[in-house]
Amino acid sequence: MLSLSLLALGIGASAVSIPRQISPCTFAMTAVGEPNGTIVEDTIGENRIGGVYPQGIYYMDGHTLFDGLHHNCLIWPSNFQFQCTQGAGGSTNFTLADDGNLMHDASEKWFACPSEGPENDGSYNIFSDALKNTTGCQSVTLRTGGFSCAAMGRPSSAAPTATASPVLADQHPSTTSAAPTSSAAHSCPTDISGSIFQFPHLIVPTSSQAPNTSFGNSYKAYISPTNTTLFSFDLPSFAPYTGTCALLFLFPFGSDLDPSAGKYYFSGIEEELGEKGGLNFALLKSGIDNETTYGNTPPLATDYGKTEILPGNNYTIATFSCGGRQLAFSVSSVGGVELDYFQDSAPSPIGLYIVPCS
Repeated sequence: MLSLSLLALGIGASAVSIPRQISPCTFAMTAVGEPNGTIVEDTIGENRIGGVYPQGIYYMDGHTLFDGLHHNCLIWPSNFQFQCTQGAGGSTNFTLADDGNLMHDASEKWFACPSEGPENDGSYNIFSDALKNTTGCQSVTLRTGGFSCAAMGRPSSAAPTATASPVLADQHPSTTSAAPTSSAAHSCPTDISGSIFQFPHLIVPTSSQAPNTSFGNSYKAYISPTNTTLFSFDLPSFAPYTGTCALLFLFPFGSDLDPSAGKYYFSGIEEELGEKGGLNFALLKSGIDNETTYGNTPPLATDYGKTEILPGNNYTIATFSCGGRQLAFSVSSVGGVELDYFQDSAPSPIGLYIVPCS
């Protein structure tokens, strides 16, 4: 188990810059905004949001971005499109912001525009903010994650110490999985396979052992008897987010995770069954920011109670009015359960999401 109070110094230091690695430090990306979803790369090097192509893997060498095929990525001068092409001339100044967003020429802003042509698969092409004609396009940011090294505030993995048997990425629990919950009043998705969902815009770990320490925005949730993680969502005010929404917690088998998510640490079913443990989900009365600490976390507005989680299940935690607003949630441990995971919306997604219901 990694105590957040012991990680405070490391997180603060690593959030400023990415240390150079002997081998490339690869990562994946997710679009945050509307649309949102996994960044994929098509057969000619176009980076897209969603669609049928495989997830893109990237790495940086200085201020130059490459894809997994070692093709140079740049903003194409003629149309401002974000592409990775073999032998491409020119370059773009790429950097990572303190919050982990990919920046081009010191800007975090990108445009997502519906793809066109015979291979249109419902995905969105990505352009820089220099794009002139933005009709039908939406502003997004590109969040990096799934690093193959310790970077951008993601602590290095350490071997967990616990009396219970942990469930790691290559293990399935030996007990029968609990059935996920569902909503009878509304027809709500129970996963994000429909590609219409909201990814948390802030993930803020807190620690009762360091109640006045701010750990900032993270890509990883730490939930244990001493660590509570807060999640913030900014819901759009337009359709389909004008009616009822559902809060989902997705918890796949570790062996099914996409490589970009790494491995999670789950303390196992002993606490779930023997100690009547689980995760407690609650809606907070007000929003949070990246300076929120354990000590100044807003009070609870609605306590959704304990959910007994087991790998291989999706859980509908609650339904509520969407209404174009910011919502913040806390996830805490019950009965000694610990779960440390990297939020990832790649295939076999893991973590907390909001979906619109019909």
